[in-house]
Amino acid sequence: MKNRILRLFLAVALTLITTASAFATGLPAGKRVVVDQLGRKVLIPQKVERVVCLMHHALDITLELQAGDRLVGIMKNWEGLLFPGIADIYPPIRKLPQVGTLTEVNMEELLKTNPDLVIVTHYFPQDTLKKIEAAGIPVVAVSLYQAGVEEASKLNPKLKNPDRAYTIGMRIGVGLLGEIYGREREAKRLNEFVAEKRAIIGDKLSAIPENQKITCYMANPDLYTYGSGKYVGVIMDRAGGINVAREISGFKAVNMEQILEWDPQVIFVQDRYAQKVVPEITEGAAWAPIRAVKEHRVYVTPEYVKPWGHPCPESMALGELWMAKKLYPEHFKDVDIDKTVQEFYKTFYGIPYQGKH
Repeated sequence: MKNRILRLFLAVALTLITTASAFATGLPAGKRVVVDQLGRKVLIPQKVERVVCLMHHALDITLELQAGDRLVGIMKNWEGLLFPGIADIYPPIRKLPQVGTLTEVNMEELLKTNPDLVIVTHYFPQDTLKKIEAAGIPVVAVSLYQAGVEEASKLNPKLKNPDRAYTIGMRIGVGLLGEIYGREREAKRLNEFVAEKRAIIGDKLSAIPENQKITCYMANPDLYTYGSGKYVGVIMDRAGGINVAREISGFKAVNMEQILEWDPQVIFVQDRYAQKVVPEITEGAAWAPIRAVKEHRVYVTPEYVKPWGHPCPESMALGELWMAKKLYPEHFKDVDIDKTVQEFYKTFYGIPYQGKH
């Protein structure tokens, strides 16, 4: 009897404390506030259990924070947006409801998932975002770069210092997702791993003068490439290279005459496009005069490099290191890329890397 009374007393006391705390902060009981990467203050549950993620990079980080069990819905075409091995890392992804895209949502399907919150891209249409919020569902926008108000919501932002913008933005974005999922410790460890591996590159390449750096080009299907404002330029710069397309803005198509004029020393092709793009380059007559082709320096980036328009933690921690070693192998003889990749995957995804590279 005494134990029952004691338990009842403790339960009442806890309720009073929680209510008093909420009253003191002006927040409803069981709620808290996070600040997303558009600078919006978003009221979310104290414990987030059910998340719909319509932002592929945030989905990737969710899995790295070991929070995949919180996902109740994702975007369509996730296979094309993420690398193929993601389903091996988290098999339940194959059965998750696909309730929207990077810029759209099916409200009927979304409501069926009964989410605690929805994670969207920073360029998600504001009218659609407000429609979700009107249904009583908090919405958090993730960009993974830091920018002022005008550029924060753009797919192709104009960033004065892209390296700094993505470095700070990634750290903030990972921290934000860690805060949402209650995985702050894991987020801190992930950010520290990224910083540690990036520091290795800086130490080894600091003595290379600008006029001796290797020129690079990222080849995508239909002559599309990445210019300034996208992470590809940052990954090349961090790896000691120079993106020959840095004068264009965002993700755009160029022409063969322009590529011939640039005459890059190295060409990179993302793994997901390699089957189509590599033969076009290495066997096509139009590409034959280019230095990278003549010197057989056309490289396919492994799955884990992820040299996309936006970075992921492994593109910063592993991709930049891989690329630097490809560009300057003599400087990285003591760096075991395979060992570092396995360390990352086992630590953050919880499984060994089993990709084809």
